Amino acid sequence: MFSRRTLLRRACVAPIVAAAVPRFGRTPAVIADRPNDIRILEVRHEFEDFQYRAPYQFGGRSVDRVTILNVRCRVRSNGGRESSGFGSMTLGNAWAFPAASQDAGLGAMRTLAGRLRDITADCDDKGHPIDLFRVLEPQFIRAAADISRALALPVPIPKLCMLVVASAFDAAIHDAYGKAFGRSVYDTYGPEFMSHDLSADLGPSFRGEYLDRYVPSIPRPQMPVFHSVGASDPLDASDMQGRTRIEDGLPNTFEEWIPRDGLIRFKIKSGVVFT
Repeated sequence: MFSRRTLLRRACVAPIVAAAVPRFGRTPAVIADRPNDIRILEVRHEFEDFQYRAPYQFGGRSVDRVTILNVRCRVRSNGGRESSGFGSMTLGNAWAFPAASQDAGLGAMRTLAGRLRDITADCDDKGHPIDLFRVLEPQFIRAAADISRALALPVPIPKLCMLVVASAFDAAIHDAYGKAFGRSVYDTYGPEFMSHDLSADLGPSFRGEYLDRYVPSIPRPQMPVFHSVGASDPLDASDMQGRTRIEDGLPNTFEEWIPRDGLIRFKIKSGVVFT
């Protein structure tokens, strides 16, 4: 379904574009065409399924597999530059949709991914990727509600769950945008490329501020990695009693992982369920 302004643009030569309803009721999501605007040409998605080496427990849930959503997006700038981008996200239904069973939650996320692909591919607005997400997000929310009803889910798909699925599409658009202009996309979050400052989303106190103030444009040469310890992971040899060792050349206990990888940072999952 297209907005009235989109239909008007199709009927007229003037470069009028669609406007999503902003949170603060003033600034449109997309305005008149700018040289650095892009339009989405094609969107494809696929899934990859992986079995875990061992079950991983957190928040009272145990998971032994993961599905990854991969998205590829092709865009064209107003100057005629075309590029393709890639985005990927794990469909972590165990934490993004904990109220549903493993099969129901993952099934809903896979179905939602197909619907978001259609919505994203049908988007004929132009703008920076953040402008485009302002247009797409309300449609994504409605799609999640529609799928919840169609699948007769015991609880509706949470917004967090929708955003997890949407993030792969969003990442692909951002990646394509940066490649279209030969820049890191993180170097495009200022007024040179963006139509609106943060007040469009966060209110008047952010007027004149752009995302580049809060997101560094130059990546760090190194980033610390945390080893995640599941609630059921064996910590030492005593925890292996009654368990069968996995003989694949990798450690079986946390105390074995520490010297192997030189671990100094840990993320420990609790078995406690918070309600």
